[in-house]
Amino acid sequence: MSFYFNGELPASKSLINRALVVASFSNDLKVIGDSHADDVQLMRAGLRQLQINVTTGKTAALECGHAGTVLRFLALRAAREKGVHRLTGSARLFSRPQSELVAVLGQLGAYVEVRETEMVIRSDGWHLIVDGLQINADRSSQFASAVILSAWQLPFDLHFSVSKKVVSEGYLRMTIDLVKKLGLRVEGRGPEFFISANQKVSASEYLAEPDLSSAFTVAALAVVDGEAVIKNFPRPSLQPDSIFVRLLEKMGAQVEGRGADMVFRKSPALTGINVDLDNSPDLFPVLAVLCALAKSPSEVTGVGHLKYKESSRLERTAELLQLMGARIEQNESVVKIWPVKERVVGGPKIIFKVDGDHRMAMAVAVAERSGFSIQGDEMKVVSKSFPEFLQLVGAV
Repeated sequence: MSFYFNGELPASKSLINRALVVASFSNDLKVIGDSHADDVQLMRAGLRQLQINVTTGKTAALECGHAGTVLRFLALRAAREKGVHRLTGSARLFSRPQSELVAVLGQLGAYVEVRETEMVIRSDGWHLIVDGLQINADRSSQFASAVILSAWQLPFDLHFSVSKKVVSEGYLRMTIDLVKKLGLRVEGRGPEFFISANQKVSASEYLAEPDLSSAFTVAALAVVDGEAVIKNFPRPSLQPDSIFVRLLEKMGAQVEGRGADMVFRKSPALTGINVDLDNSPDLFPVLAVLCALAKSPSEVTGVGHLKYKESSRLERTAELLQLMGARIEQNESVVKIWPVKERVVGGPKIIFKVDGDHRMAMAVAVAERSGFSIQGDEMKVVSKSFPEFLQLVGAV
């Protein structure tokens, strides 16, 4: 049976989590959007526990699971409050880049210890011990976003600069656009930013857009085998992953705007693509599968930092494509993909280890839907961002 979807998708976890941090500075801001993603539940619970800790003087742990976004955003938010804060999570989470986070917190006067599965922050509230905050964003823009999201009601003006290279800069722009909508004045020129003191949240309501990272996977499933009608598709969108529509069109996929909806249909004659994913790295695993199914080679740049994700996504994606029969060459930041020459139908199922990575699980699902005898070993990891996915593909 071909894949078919017609409906709305959950709200963007990236936007909701940012808005939830902002809402923790306001009694009036209501965040509207439906998402059961693990990352959103962890953020909600972490902010709630932080408030309890501040009120009662407790030091109960703020659990971050596998979520780098939750850890980074909660760490800066917690440091705004005087006290000792314990942020816990998986060993994989704390093996990901955290030195930049420690450096930012240190410049804001906090003392930080990072252990195998926890980060302990001792803070008297933010106070600058440097003339201007320096944020290294060459491995993630989230460190800068975390500062901006918790810059409400500061007792001092905040000047900060980011590194010349900003990985996933589109997500930093998304953060700035969001806080401006909610009332924060952020002045910026190049890598320099300024946020004046004593600013309060002025908005009373924020409606989060549907998650376009999830939408891309749904669209890809349709492109390889069926149809998807995604209702109330945000155009334009704050989300960097909104570029996937243009990428699919460029590959020759059947894409149609229909009023407020977007329609994607089976497209057997995809062509290869040259694309820079520096601002949209989450698209890579699924896009790579589509490239392997195309009629001509593809080149993807801006993917060097994927090794810092939930898994080493470059290596895992290369392994998946090789199982499909595609040829792949990669260096630090460029991946070249030569499509599958002859698709083998049938045969025993190959179990692919998704390595706890939700994006890899989704890529495997697209490969399987396109006819390959490949199955992910722990597909439930999609609950990190899109728990409805398993039911959507008939895996539950």
